Amino acid sequence: MTHPAHALGPEQAEAWTCADCAHPLISGMAFCPYCGAPQGDRARTGVSPTLPPPPPEVAQADPLVGSVIADRYRMVSVLGRGGMGVVYKAEHVRIGKVMAIKLLHGELARDKDVVKRFKREADLVSRLSHPNTVQIFDFGRTDNLMYLVMEYVEGRDFGRIIQQEHTLPFSRVAQIAAQVCASLAESHAKGVVHRDLKPENVMIAAAAGHGELVKVLDFGLAKLRDQRSGEITRAGALVGTPYYMAPEYIRGEEVDGRADLYAIGAMIYKAVCAVPPFTGKSPVAVLTKHLTETLVLPSARSTRADLPPACDAIVARAMQRDPRDRYQSAEELRADLLAYLEEIGESVDSSPRVSPRTLSGVQVVVPRKESRGRPLLAVATRSDVDRYEARLRRNGRLQALLLGALVAAGAGAAAWAWQHREIPIATTELEPNDVPAQAQVLLPGRAITGYLGRRMSTRFSDADVYALANPGGRPRFFRFSVSAIPNLDLVVDVVRAGNPEPIVRVDGAPLGRGEAVSALPFEGPSYYLRVRENWREGVLPTENISDSYEIRWDFVEPAASDEREVNDSAERANGIRVGAPRTGTIGWNDDRDVYCLEADAERVHARVSGVEGLDLVLESVERVRGVTTVADDGAVGAPEQLAPVLDAPAQQTCFVVRASTARGGERARADGPYTLTLEVVDAGPPAPPAERESPRARRRVRPRGVPGGEGAP
Repeated sequence: MTHPAHALGPEQAEAWTCADCAHPLISGMAFCPYCGAPQGDRARTGVSPTLPPPPPEVAQADPLVGSVIADRYRMVSVLGRGGMGVVYKAEHVRIGKVMAIKLLHGELARDKDVVKRFKREADLVSRLSHPNTVQIFDFGRTDNLMYLVMEYVEGRDFGRIIQQEHTLPFSRVAQIAAQVCASLAESHAKGVVHRDLKPENVMIAAAAGHGELVKVLDFGLAKLRDQRSGEITRAGALVGTPYYMAPEYIRGEEVDGRADLYAIGAMIYKAVCAVPPFTGKSPVAVLTKHLTETLVLPSARSTRADLPPACDAIVARAMQRDPRDRYQSAEELRADLLAYLEEIGESVDSSPRVSPRTLSGVQVVVPRKESRGRPLLAVATRSDVDRYEARLRRNGRLQALLLGALVAAGAGAAAWAWQHREIPIATTELEPNDVPAQAQVLLPGRAITGYLGRRMSTRFSDADVYALANPGGRPRFFRFSVSAIPNLDLVVDVVRAGNPEPIVRVDGAPLGRGEAVSALPFEGPSYYLRVRENWREGVLPTENISDSYEIRWDFVEPAASDEREVNDSAERANGIRVGAPRTGTIGWNDDRDVYCLEADAERVHARVSGVEGLDLVLESVERVRGVTTVADDGAVGAPEQLAPVLDAPAQQTCFVVRASTARGGERARADGPYTLTLEVVDAGPPAPPAERESPRARRRVRPRGVPGGEGAP
């Protein structure tokens, strides 16, 4: 066999392997393209004319192997480890079949950006059902673990095949690439761009009647091109692999499905030449060559004598530097691959059709092995999971009927027992309660004493999570308060069950003060309150086991004149009428309260009462014209008033109350209500001094009006 380095022509190389992951490398590489580990002299294994055999798998001790998570997945073995966590082979204990589970745990599970990306992976890939795409079965959170359950694929990844077989016939590569295109055709149609296609993300399995079956893995770095969802990756961050990245992606430009087609061209190149189209001693060197160097065609670099002209033509077009010069769709590239296969007389049915009984559509051939005296478990399919969940729903309905009969039969006795029961009510925090799965139930009207004690890490303080219940789930409002801890800046995250991100992050009071909110919407059956210290980059979190806080909450019925949070945009604005004042609070940092007129009016004069410690700012917003008038006389604790708005159409004229810290005012005061009043000014004689525009009132035209809405300021 020929070592991949021998295909480099003048770039003759020694045999190298990565010191971390043992993947073969090209001589002189300063980094490993597979795991990213820096190399140098430690990677050299000595001069050898042949590729060293792959290292034997080394069993790693893992505390989760053998355990059951989410009450149904038994961890069998570790399949791989990566930056997002660990992938396990698992057995569904109810179905008795094999699946794969990706777990994100430890510090990563506390990183909101990583958790968001993990959730995105489940949400995006669960929409894909093509037979050439790995199926997603389940997603959730248990204890301190985020898990993603997916189809288990028995086979080798394309990268391993290339390592072991060096250069592959183009006919075989075309069959594989055509199936990758079939997977991408569906994902691109649904707005999902893979963004990290590489041989290691393409699994090859043997399929009955289909030769080699391709499964595309890891759409976790994909981006849903729905403008309403916003950017998923941080600006300037590259999440791909340098050898297969399209030039526009390297430049930080917006990418579409044509970037994936560039990666397919680079994968074909690697498979027929045993080396990537561009190589270098650092990631930057490789990326620069994608942008500046002319592509050497595969026929000029491969050692294969049977490489057809079609290979050069397909790779050259797929890897055009300008996306407009490439194939414009995965179907177009697949059509050229299938045309070549048809020309040489090979089967063009490279994408297995979907069976009416299963979404996988194919039978994967898995060798029947013996494992400790029992046969290897069968691999689960989407239909297995669907049947199991349907059975759960049927059983759930039956159990509900039986339970209803039992409850009806014993209602009288149960009611008496309930009314006369003695309930031990917790009055102190019960550790551990760092995550929702460990949350301590907090009853309405009851206080619990807690401590922010041992920090979770050098970045994160102790966090105490409390569960709030809303029986029946009807829309209501609730309030809560957390008393102060000396020398700590407290933060309270309000999280709705099922959402990874807080709906409100309450951090209005300064160091050494408590936090409170007077009225928040309770939508659904349960919420969580997480009490923690304000985490600051580079600052060691505080541990305080001597000073406690007290937390309490209760349902509240706001009066008709009270503010209804969260009203921070035109879409969420509270209504207001002339002569009907509204009372509200600046409850947390950057809280902005928006009120929009419910009826047309003329010469509307707005004023807001002062709040001790707050420098209030009052704004009127004419949404259609995009004109904002601001009143801010600069005094902390003083009222504000605006000059009359001459023409004030309903829903298009809004008023914003917020706090400014520019002159030393506090960021928020949940215990300090203000009153916003609208009056009609007589159009006759000039308004008295008290009604004239504040000396600091000013008008400005902005392209947008109220935050979060069309025409927001």
